Amino acid sequence: MSLTDSLKKEYCFCPLKGDNKREVISNLVREFASAYGLSSEEEQAALNAVISRESLGSTGLEHGVAIPHAKVSFIHHPVVALAVGEKEIDFDSADGKPTNVYFLVLGSDEHPSEHVQVLSQIAQVARNATLLRMIKSAKNRDELISLFF
Repeated sequence: MSLTDSLKKEYCFCPLKGDNKREVISNLVREFASAYGLSSEEEQAALNAVISRESLGSTGLEHGVAIPHAKVSFIHHPVVALAVGEKEIDFDSADGKPTNVYFLVLGSDEHPSEHVQVLSQIAQVARNATLLRMIKSAKNRDELISLFF
């Protein structure tokens, strides 16, 4: 499973609103749930799973990137949403710097290796300074989408 298989145009959001970590995660899950067609119960379950995972340790990496993620029973293969926040926030990142690029990953226990592969590929994107700079400079959804599709 690759990042390009998991990320779809309709799962790209820019700008994403949120003044803190919880708001950003909630808004990102809500936007994704709407685009993917999750029920309100599934949306809440996804949010709870992501928040629960985040409580184990921050998914904020370095260079302004975070990968909030979780495994849920109603997603059978990893799906990825990408968002650029309208502002940088404190996401308890590894480097202590603010974050504004978010890759939401939802997967399942059925295919744990696919989940890990997607997370690894996102980490590679996060290390690509040129691509990351272009993602961060996206002003709207169309600009963000044009970087991947």
